[in-house]
Amino acid sequence: MVTIVDYGVGNSASVQKAFEFLGASARISSQKGDIENADILVVPGQGACGQAMTQLTQKDLLTPIKNHIANGKPFLGVCLGFQILFEFSDEDGGIPCLGIFPGRVTRFQLPDLKVPHMGWNTIDIQPNHENALAPMTSRQHVYFVHSYAVEHTDPDAVATRTTYGIPFVSSVRKDNVWGTQFHPEKSGDVGLTYLSVFLKGAKK
Repeated sequence: MVTIVDYGVGNSASVQKAFEFLGASARISSQKGDIENADILVVPGQGACGQAMTQLTQKDLLTPIKNHIANGKPFLGVCLGFQILFEFSDEDGGIPCLGIFPGRVTRFQLPDLKVPHMGWNTIDIQPNHENALAPMTSRQHVYFVHSYAVEHTDPDAVATRTTYGIPFVSSVRKDNVWGTQFHPEKSGDVGLTYLSVFLKGAKK
């Protein structure tokens, strides 16, 4: 069972439909007990880090999420759910986040390009993740909507990079924790392939 965390800022329904299309059982929940007992946990999101961290705190979901990860259970963060995996975000005046990975989320400074970065762009799979992400390949297109990005984190955890004026981290994968700056649920067949690879890894 895939449990999708509903914390008031997510695109939960489309993520649920994507998993169900792949044949997985998926539920949306904001209940602490459901999060604590989840087999596979997904935190989606659209919006701002400050709002996300406030909602997760008010719903008393931060500890269950951290415990899920610490216990080695499969976890996927999508877009905003990806950004809060890092130590700090400059959004909303500066927000401490979950700190699962080192790194700071900063706003794009791209005077010659439109911000937010919105639309289709390609991924560059890092060599040490090629086998784990197969059959995905570099240069495939996925869908983005974001104004903030992680530029520097644990290099071993960086699964893909993408360039929008500057290179940035577009996904991470380390042990049981996966995260994507792009929206797999909006990325057509490539996004569904990514989710199926995640599910396959979660069952190991």
